[in-house]
Amino acid sequence: MEIKKRIEEFDKRWGIVDKDYTNELCKFKNRVLNIFETIDTDIEHAGIEQFCQIMGIITKWDSEYSGGQRWTVSKNIIRELKQAVEEVKLYRILEVIFLLPFYNRTEDYKGKRINTRNAYYLKLEEAINLSAINLSINIKNDEIILYPRGEKVLDNLLVNESLSFLNPESENHFIDSLKFYQKRSTKDSIKSAESVRRAIEEFLRFKMANKKGLKENINELLKKLKEDKRDAFIRNVIFSTFSSLDSYFNDNSKHEDGDINEQENEYLIYQAGLLMRYINQTIG
Repeated sequence: MEIKKRIEEFDKRWGIVDKDYTNELCKFKNRVLNIFETIDTDIEHAGIEQFCQIMGIITKWDSEYSGGQRWTVSKNIIRELKQAVEEVKLYRILEVIFLLPFYNRTEDYKGKRINTRNAYYLKLEEAINLSAINLSINIKNDEIILYPRGEKVLDNLLVNESLSFLNPESENHFIDSLKFYQKRSTKDSIKSAESVRRAIEEFLRFKMANKKGLKENINELLKKLKEDKRDAFIRNVIFSTFSSLDSYFNDNSKHEDGDINEQENEYLIYQAGLLMRYINQTIG
């Protein structure tokens, strides 16, 4: 982003260093409140009630006097955003908002006519890019996902790019892996790992044009790479990585009785993205 780059250049020139994460999070929340100030007016009546049910709060309708009339309005969503103290709770509210039905309005944003929901998405994406916080956002098939930020280059190559070439079956599982990863509990890390396994399995089925299981298709993949005269060293690395992953999944996620922490979960997502990216580039 050009604005962020210019700000970083200014900070570098003046020796400004801000490593206070709490302060960065506070600034991000302020940006969110600026963006979502009128969010309640852009969500359908049923969506307001749905939001309150999801969040487990009592639906409140406020009364406002405007234009000679008294109106019943909602401030439920913006109130929850303002009251959010915990970082993950704030992110959860944001993701819930994008699940709600927006009024079918359009507005000009960056010279384009787009719907209201997408306008909020673009503004939030810009706020995230301006903020040094542990948050990334992605949109795929109209589904908006928030997940912890990794290294930007890795996210672009191994997460975002993977979502661009996966077939529907593997894509759904890969998106699920990101959603579970976002929750950061051992139970959800196991579910995330299993979704990673299913994503790889379905992607191999798609590329190999069969319905075989993961272990069988690992062998099919190696045969195909050998037939195509791919480098023997790379083939061995691919085989070793796949075999180790298959064993790991069997021990830790397939029966949902393993022990997977956040760092291992992140590694599995990146490793899956790397493998599927290679397969996509080498097998038509």
